[in-house]
This record gives sequence, structure tokens and C-alpha cells, in this order.
Amino acid sequence: MTSINESAALGLVCEDESLKRETRRMSRRSARYSAGLTTFATSLAFFLTGMDTMIVNVALPTITADLGGDMALQQWMIDGYTLLFASLLLLAGSLSDKFGAKRMFFFGTALFGAASLLSTFAWTMPMLIVGRCLMGVAAALILPASMALINEANPDPRRRAFALGLWGAGSASASAFGPLFGGLLTPIHWSLIFAVNVPFCLIVLALAPKVAPSPTRAISFDWLGQALALIGLAALVAGVIEIGSLGISSPVTLALLAVGVVTLVLFVVAQAKVKNPMVPLNLFHNDGMRISLIVGFIMIFNWFGMVFISTLFLQSEQGMSPFAAGLVFVPSAVVMVITNVFSGQVINSMGTRFTVSVGLIAMAVGFLTAVLVPAPMPAWVIAVALSVVGLGGALVTPALSGLVLVRVEQKQAGIASAVFNTFRQVGGAIGVAVFGVVATFTPSLDGSLRTVFVAAAVLLIAAFAYARLRWAER
Repeated sequence: MTSINESAALGLVCEDESLKRETRRMSRRSARYSAGLTTFATSLAFFLTGMDTMIVNVALPTITADLGGDMALQQWMIDGYTLLFASLLLLAGSLSDKFGAKRMFFFGTALFGAASLLSTFAWTMPMLIVGRCLMGVAAALILPASMALINEANPDPRRRAFALGLWGAGSASASAFGPLFGGLLTPIHWSLIFAVNVPFCLIVLALAPKVAPSPTRAISFDWLGQALALIGLAALVAGVIEIGSLGISSPVTLALLAVGVVTLVLFVVAQAKVKNPMVPLNLFHNDGMRISLIVGFIMIFNWFGMVFISTLFLQSEQGMSPFAAGLVFVPSAVVMVITNVFSGQVINSMGTRFTVSVGLIAMAVGFLTAVLVPAPMPAWVIAVALSVVGLGGALVTPALSGLVLVRVEQKQAGIASAVFNTFRQVGGAIGVAVFGVVATFTPSLDGSLRTVFVAAAVLLIAAFAYARLRWAER
């Protein structure tokens, strides 16, 4: 009887162990499934926020002809999105940490869809500008939350690198596909450039139940820091934007820049003194964070400015239609998407330093090679050059994103990603303004394009040297 009981007990133990193994296997499978859906949802939303930075440019003449409006209103239809996007990223990062990345991500996606719908049916230019501003607010909520969600869903560094590569593909391809989609949809009706966002937002929202809950953190809200950061960034970005329209010597431009700089200095002072700062200054003590901020700023500065000047050159000097000009960016978009998919494997096998170094060199080579061609620069040369630049950028961006996340505490993931992306967005706004000034003072757009390409290469070489120097010191 005893042996029978022992056998039964042993059987129960074996059955229990088997059940535990099966439970663990199912749990791992469920976690991978949830992580995959999280990566897909965040990448799609990131693509939409990036695309809407560029898609409006080619549609501006058509929108103005339909709704009316002067140059100032046209400017604000573009800049309203950029200004709110860049200015609210730090606040959005704090909200992501306080209320949970999942909650803020899906709230931002819902707001982005609603604002896109408002823009679709706008019957006046001011109404359209309101819609664009709300889209900028939504984009700011989405970006740091999406980065934090990927970090939470992929604790394994190798899987995180792969996920960040896919996430980066959304951003990398957006600026290239934006002009193409704008040129394709605008002839049908300009409202479609906003309506196209709505079904994608609904897809992302439908995935919400499948995404694992995000932790919330009981952090103290630094209202002084929030106010100073918002005012400082808004004034600085607005001042940079007005350089392109009013000029650097304009009293309005100078006043905005002065307010922005002074307020941001006060922000840094306040963050050093308050007990619970919005942006812990110890983030900037991290070499990885500093490298990511500086290199990321230079990259997006170059890319946004280059896309802006290239689009002007192709349409104004080469006489290409908006759609034909958009096609020039397709090869680079394809290259960036493919490279981003495999960038995680490169980072895992070769390391972050190698990936960043190779990517920066590739980008510099792409820019420098194009200027060796006799004027006027052919469209196919621009397409090839941008493809090489895009390949390098697709390697560097996910590597920098991973460097930000791996070097900070989990509780600071939201604000760290917000700081990183704030630097990138401000860099993009400054790039468009600076390269726009270059185009104004250069006799031809071909000369402007060559000047921009050389300047971009020099900045990338400087970024490469800085990164290697910091790593060597470590």
C-alpha cells in the first residue's frame, strides 16, 4: 500500500512539474506575442508621427488655393505641428513615467486619429491649423511612450535591439515616404493626406488589449520645471522657425530666441535645486546619453534640412512634379526599412560602437560622393546618395536608442527617451531653418544642395570623432 501511495505521489509530482513547465512555456510564448504586437503598434504609430512632419509640404499650394490664407498661415500649418511636437516631449515623458507608457501611448494615438479627422474636414485655414497643433500634441505623447513600451516589452537586450530596429524603420522611412504620399494623394484631394492616418490609428488602438500593462510610478510633478521647459522650448523652436520667414535680424526672431535661451538656462538651474526634478541632471552624466543626444541631434539636423532643400531643388530647378520628386526618395526609404529590420542583428553581433561608427561614415560618404558630380546634380545621383545616407542612418538610430535605454534606470526610461527625442526634433527644426537660410543666400539651388551636402558630411565626421573620443576615454 505504501509503495502504491508513493508511486501515486511521484506521479502527481511529475504531473505537477510537467504542468509548471507547460505554464512557463505558454507564459514565454504569450510574452513574445505581446512584445511582437507592442513593437508593431509602436512602429506604426511612430511612422505616422514622422510622416506628418513631411507630408504637408507638397500639398501646401493646393490647400491654400482651396482654403485661402497668407504666407503666415501656411507657415503655421507646418510649424504648428513641429512646435507642439518638440516643445511637449519632456512633459510627455514625465506623463509616461507617472501614468504608464501604455496609457499615454494609446491616449496619444486616439488623439492623433481625432485630430487627423478634424484636419480632414477642416473648412477654414485656422481650423486646419488647430487640427495640426493637436496632432503635434498627440505625436509628443506617442513618441516617449512608444520607446518606453518597447523597453518594457523586451527586457532581453538582443530582442530589444531587434525591436528598436523595427521601431526605427517607422521613423526612418517616414520622412522619405511623406513627400511621396503627399504627391500621390494631393491630386485626388488634399484632405486625404490627413484622412489616411485614421485607419492606421484604429489598427493601433485595436491592439491595446494585447499589450501588457505598463507600470505607473509615484513621481512628484515638477510644475516649475514643466512650465520653464515648455516656454523655453516653444520660444526657441519658434525663434528658429522664424529665422526662415522673418530673418535672423528680426526683432520678433531675436526676442523669441532670447526668451528661449534664458528660460532654458533657468530650467537647468531649477532642475539642479528642486528635490524631485522633471529631468534629473544625472542623465547627462552618462557618456552613452551624451553621445546619443549629440549624434542624434546632428543626424536629424542634416536629414530634415537635406530633405527640405532636395525637394525644393527637384521641383523648382529640375521642374519635377511633387509626385515625381517624391519618387526620388523611395529608394532611400526602401533601404532604410530593410536596414532597420536587420540593424538589431548587426548591433548584437558587432556592438554599438562599431555600428554607430560605420553608420556615421556611410552617411558622410553618401553626402560627399554626390557633390563630385558636375552641375546640375541629376535626380538619380540624389536618390543614390540619399540611399547610402539612409543606410547609415538606419544603423545609427536604433543603436543610439538602445544606448539611451541601456544606460538609464528603468524608472527613467520615459523621460530619457523624451530628452533624446526632444534633441532630435529641435535638431530637425533648426536644420530646416538653417538650410533654408543657406538656400536664400546661395545663387542657385544646385549650389545650395551642394553646400548642404558638404556641411552635413563635415558635421557627421565631427559627430564620429566626438563619439570615438568619448568611447576612447572610457
